Amino acid sequence: MQQAVILITGANGFIGHHIVQEAIRQNMVVYAGVRAGSNTQLLDGLSCQIIPLKYNDVASMSATLQQIQPDYIIHNAGLTRTPDYNQYLEVNKQYLVNLVEAIRQSHISLKKLLFVSSLAAFGPADFQKSGIITHDATHHPVTDYGRSKLEAEEWLWKQQDLPFNVIRPTAVYGPGEKDLLNVFKMIKKGINVVAGFGNQQLTFIYVDDLVKLMIKATTTSHMHRAYFGADGQLYDGRAFPEAIATAMNKKYITIRLPIFIIKMAASMSELAGKILGYFPTLYRQRVNEISARNWNCDTSNLETDLGFKPAFTLQAGVHETVRWYEEHQWI
Repeated sequence: MQQAVILITGANGFIGHHIVQEAIRQNMVVYAGVRAGSNTQLLDGLSCQIIPLKYNDVASMSATLQQIQPDYIIHNAGLTRTPDYNQYLEVNKQYLVNLVEAIRQSHISLKKLLFVSSLAAFGPADFQKSGIITHDATHHPVTDYGRSKLEAEEWLWKQQDLPFNVIRPTAVYGPGEKDLLNVFKMIKKGINVVAGFGNQQLTFIYVDDLVKLMIKATTTSHMHRAYFGADGQLYDGRAFPEAIATAMNKKYITIRLPIFIIKMAASMSELAGKILGYFPTLYRQRVNEISARNWNCDTSNLETDLGFKPAFTLQAGVHETVRWYEEHQWI
């Protein structure tokens, strides 16, 4: 049987290089799409061919697609943090538009494009009367990142001549992840800082489970479907720090801070970032996400469409993550 050829954009990032690894495990011919000049250290030693992509140059991408003739494309490239909404739109929407135009101009026989969106495009279930984010729910993104992903999705759903599916991951954790790393660091110090005083309902997925799900969502015969990338469980706000503490054999205390105090700290972080020339991990819109009460989402079609069941419980995934962080001296 001929090997399937897959192009993965944003292949040099946290999720991207895990997708590459999974595609290799599934005996695919893998092209790792990256921006020219990107750090590709995470791809070192992997059986893939690194392909520089000019996302703002349709003709160049079309020529690349004609050259490699991918059966599948996972468009994972994206921007998660910037103070400029126009930058979000350029990377998260316009790059998708350009890629689709390149697909059309190249006339390749594409079986499926998987667009990696985000649960942030819908916003938390706080706004849903049902208490759960469904695929037909009203969108209430609480960050510019989420709004940009929503704009990209809304454009893509109009392209019904194109074979595509959409996946919307929730909070992703695992080896190499940096956004949740601070939670691990705090628990190691015996502290868990929580935004607000209400109960939370949260969703997670371990990165190995997510990338398996992504490949399934790409290669399935189902088309024009959307999938929420979560492990199907609903966790209260204590579950994640408790899993970390168990994996580390640590005890910790929880410090609850009013949301306005955390927003003040985020404002100070943003100001410091402007002065020093970086954008912080804690910023005001990020507080909107971490203080939301409910991120429950409907994952029922993962099993019915794709036969997907996660291999990792939260505790097992956190244990693997802690082990990796310790081995690489991140914590």
